[in-house]
Amino acid sequence: MVYSSLRRLRGVYLRGELPGGPLVLAANHHSFFDGYLAYALLQAHRRPGRLMIARENLEAFPLLRLLGALGTHELRPALHALRKGESLALFPEGALRPQGGLGPLERGAAYFAARAGVPLVPLALRVYVRGWEHPEAYLLLGPPVEPATAALEAGLSRALAELDALHARTHPRETLPGFRTLLRGARGVDERMARLSRLFRP
Repeated sequence: MVYSSLRRLRGVYLRGELPGGPLVLAANHHSFFDGYLAYALLQAHRRPGRLMIARENLEAFPLLRLLGALGTHELRPALHALRKGESLALFPEGALRPQGGLGPLERGAAYFAARAGVPLVPLALRVYVRGWEHPEAYLLLGPPVEPATAALEAGLSRALAELDALHARTHPRETLPGFRTLLRGARGVDERMARLSRLFRP
């Protein structure tokens, strides 16, 4: 389910590395794909992990329980998961917001990191429509920050600003510099036709 949704993107690209061991991954929430992207990031690093989502979404899509999702109201299970070595991904803005600057953050991410004694890692997510038929997802991991909401806000804002600056100065048909492919997805009609043309070129 996760990867079938992500394959509607042209690709998923990543810059940065996750620190070792369990951690709290705190991301902005500005697109439909964000939860899938955070989950795929943990899976790509072979990290057992849980995704925290809004209670109403978990009730509407109970299948997400099979992927290890927790409701944002399930504080004790989330702490238990961290203490037994799993990672936790969540969206401290608390709701899906229009793409742009970071909204006000709730304190859950910093709380979990402090209580469990694990790194708090900012993750900037953007899904851009650029020079191709299908959108592209970019994930930029910031360095771990101290387990405080103000520190997380500063770290996540810096990562988002850096990502948007790279986007603004990179040609729409070039991958943003410093990013590697995490997942290759859909190709548009123009790319498929160009490939066929090369096959039949004398």
